[in-house]
Amino acid sequence: MKLDFSADRLISMGIILLKAIIILVAGHYITLFLIKLMKRSLNRINIDISLEKFFEKALYITLHIIIILSTLSTLGISTSGLLAALSAAAVAVALALKDSLSSIAGGIILLLTRRFQTGDYVCINGESGNVVQIDMMHTVLKTLDNRHVVIPNSIVVNSQVVDYSSEETRRLDLTFSVSYDNDTEAVKRVITDTVLADSAVFKDPAPFVGITEYAASSVDFTAQVWCKTSDYLSLSFRLREEMRAAFDENGISIPYNQLDVHIKND
Repeated sequence: MKLDFSADRLISMGIILLKAIIILVAGHYITLFLIKLMKRSLNRINIDISLEKFFEKALYITLHIIIILSTLSTLGISTSGLLAALSAAAVAVALALKDSLSSIAGGIILLLTRRFQTGDYVCINGESGNVVQIDMMHTVLKTLDNRHVVIPNSIVVNSQVVDYSSEETRRLDLTFSVSYDNDTEAVKRVITDTVLADSAVFKDPAPFVGITEYAASSVDFTAQVWCKTSDYLSLSFRLREEMRAAFDENGISIPYNQLDVHIKND
């Protein structure tokens, strides 16, 4: 086959190549511009950061595939065979990675339904922690003891999820055991005064204090108080310490386990 290196042929090839380069470069920068516009729009509706990244990646990949196909078409390369090959490869990959695709589908469901958001404190499949990231395949939790727990989205979608951060306020329930020798009304008064003295405890709704159980060695009182979700954990520790000091100050005894033994002489 004789190659044509005439001036007109070279100029024609140069123009075609220049068009392909322009499509690639211009398409890339137009993609970045469209992604920037999309991020601005998503920020206005206060969308979850993980969902924003998902849309960004999806738009980036989709537009670049279109750009590459357009470039090949400009160069005179038939894309129909390439598309057929890509379709066949996609089917083979889908069959080989069906478990991974299940996680990807779960990630899409999580991002679109917004069952929880990045930063929420949740319990998933027995693991509790703050949501660090929701990507296409995994949900990453950061536990209170600074561990990263990576859970496949296929498991997250089919598991019970408890979101402790979805509401601004929470009710804290604390149980205190005291001796049968203590006066019931005095104990209730001390517990009520102690919880009301803490600034993190809401006055409305008012705290509730009552007897919940007559145990073998103690009378159990439960205090139910409302607080901000962000104060929940610190208030839980603090009230336990404050209650012990209040009991000691008011002479309220906390019993040890006791067992009465009766000896019968025949």
